[in-house]
Amino acid sequence: MGRKIFLLSMLTFCLTSTILSQIRPELVVDLRRLQIEFEQAKCTEGMGTPVYEGTPYLLDSFTTANIILKEGQGYQDIPMNYNIHNDDFEFMIDSVSYTLGNNDIVNYINIDGRNFYYMSYTYNSAEIRGYLELIADGGFRFFKKHRVIYTEPQQTTGYKEAQPPEFSPRSPDYFIELGDGSILFFNKLDDIADLVPGESKRIKDYIKDKKLKARREEDIIELADFLNEK
Repeated sequence: MGRKIFLLSMLTFCLTSTILSQIRPELVVDLRRLQIEFEQAKCTEGMGTPVYEGTPYLLDSFTTANIILKEGQGYQDIPMNYNIHNDDFEFMIDSVSYTLGNNDIVNYINIDGRNFYYMSYTYNSAEIRGYLELIADGGFRFFKKHRVIYTEPQQTTGYKEAQPPEFSPRSPDYFIELGDGSILFFNKLDDIADLVPGESKRIKDYIKDKKLKARREEDIIELADFLNEK
C-alpha cells in the first residue's frame, strides 16, 4: 500500500524508584499507556501489538529533550517525543514510554531544536490549554499548533479490504500572542492587522506588497519579523 505502518509496543504501568531517579513524581501523575485513548479502536497482530498506519508523533523516534519548569528548574537529555493527537509529551526510560501528564508545571520543552510551550489559547472563541510550538519570538510571538486526524479502523465490506486505524497529518493552525498575553488564532494574515491597534493599514500594505500568505509558514515568520523590528 506504500504507506508507513507504525507499531505501538505494549507498555507497562510499573514505575520503580530507579526508573524515576531523574524525574520528579509530579511529572508522572497522569501515567497511562500511549494507546489508552484508542483502546476501543485498535487492530492487533501477533501478540496483541496494536498496528496503526501513519503516526501520532511529531518525530520518527524519541530524541533527547530538555524540560524547563515554570519555577525555573530544568531536566536535561530526557528521551522524549510529542504525541500530536494526544497533545502530550511522552518520555522514554528503560525502553518504556510514559506520558508527561502534569503539564501545568511545565514552562516549555525544547526538542529537536524547537520550543513547545504549555499555555492557554483561544481558538474560535473557545479557551484551550495545550502545547504550541514557538515559531517567531519578540514583542509579538507566533505559535504553531500541530494537527493529526485519527481515523477509525474499517471492517471488510464486499470487495473492500479491512483497514487498520490511521493517523493522518493535517495543516497546522497558527496563533499570535498580543501584548496583553492573549493568544489568538488567525486564519488569514489580514486578521493579524485587525488585532494590532493603529497598525492595520501598515500591516495590510506590507502583506499586499510582499504577497504574503497564511498557508506559508515562512510568510508568517516574515510578517512576525516585520512586526517585531520596531
